[in-house]
Amino acid sequence: MLQLREINQAYEDQHTLWDINLEVVHNSCSAIVGQQGTGKTTLFHCILGFLPIMSGEMTWQPQNTLPCSLISLPSQHRSQLGMTYVPQGSPIFSQLSVEENLLIALKAGQPSVLPAKLPLLISELFPTLIAQRHQRSGSLAKGLQYQLALARAVITHPKLILLDEPSEGLTASEEDQLVATIAALTKDYSISVLLMDNNLAFVKRVADSFTLLHHGRSVMSGTAADLIRFSGTEGGMRQHHSLG
Repeated sequence: MLQLREINQAYEDQHTLWDINLEVVHNSCSAIVGQQGTGKTTLFHCILGFLPIMSGEMTWQPQNTLPCSLISLPSQHRSQLGMTYVPQGSPIFSQLSVEENLLIALKAGQPSVLPAKLPLLISELFPTLIAQRHQRSGSLAKGLQYQLALARAVITHPKLILLDEPSEGLTASEEDQLVATIAALTKDYSISVLLMDNNLAFVKRVADSFTLLHHGRSVMSGTAADLIRFSGTEGGMRQHHSLG
């Protein structure tokens, strides 16, 4: 679905990303892990078109479509292709109800359609949220606020969702719910997920594959099983503690 090859990026004269390789396959969850300052956010911004790259190739190919290069496409065109983003911090309209938040997102994603009701997948994926659809969203618990931010991204059925530190601040039960929701997105609704998170315990539960960044370079990649073996080594455990 999304393939990055030899991506390089710089801020003025500071080289920040070096020859990054990354692949997100259809119907999967991929994770970018690494300490703060290793280039995770910069890489996300390059994928989303918020930052230009110096060199490399970025190819987009959802199922049953021809591949296209993202390099010259502005961020709004990438959104139109089916790429969406949930930033860190659960961005919602806190003074509006849950339902109003969702209908606004639906209207923004389908400007020619006046939304009358919420799509079925929202009711299926977020039943607890829908049960509180008339409540002011700013009064929701943190976990439900994140569910709302995620539901706003899901509502137009994108092909790829990018999640920035999704497990941050969640309780154990809220994290369990997020793991289940991401699994349903990828397996039942054919929506792929690319996330970055410092919580390796969470990443091991939710991701099918991972890429480890270190000083702006992709130094390791593999499957979830590879990540489990990595975090079990002495060096990996030190990395685990420093990430979490």
